[in-house]
Amino acid sequence: MLDTGTYLFIVAVGGVITLVVGQILMRSGIGFLRDVFDSEETAVSANRLLGVLFHLVALGFLALISTYRPFDVQGTVQIVITQLGGVMLLLGVLHGLTLLLLARIRSRRRSETIESEMTAQYEQQRRARQNPRQQVIEGGPPSGGASH
Repeated sequence: MLDTGTYLFIVAVGGVITLVVGQILMRSGIGFLRDVFDSEETAVSANRLLGVLFHLVALGFLALISTYRPFDVQGTVQIVITQLGGVMLLLGVLHGLTLLLLARIRSRRRSETIESEMTAQYEQQRRARQNPRQQVIEGGPPSGGASH
């Protein structure tokens, strides 16, 4: 059983690592989200929300990991290193999941943009093809006032 000081040390170091990784994600993620969203405000808001999500999940797991001992190791230093290794593995997984989420958001957004552009082009081409038929049906090209 570890003493309170050791647990607090694990939580403090894990918390610092979590905050550093979270800041890296937030600083790098804003550029990524600007590419995804048309609005700067939306990109900043989404970045903050993802940052909060990352920090809450990571700090919650950190609190759980700090008391969990999956390996039977002896000595305070070995236990601290094992616990911090678990924290770093968790942060790596969370970092990867966050990147996957960002990539999925960007992919979906790009698909929606391509789809709307293709739909607009199709509609424009359809209207261009309909205009000559309408002119024949209506008796010729529309003119400014000359009538038969």
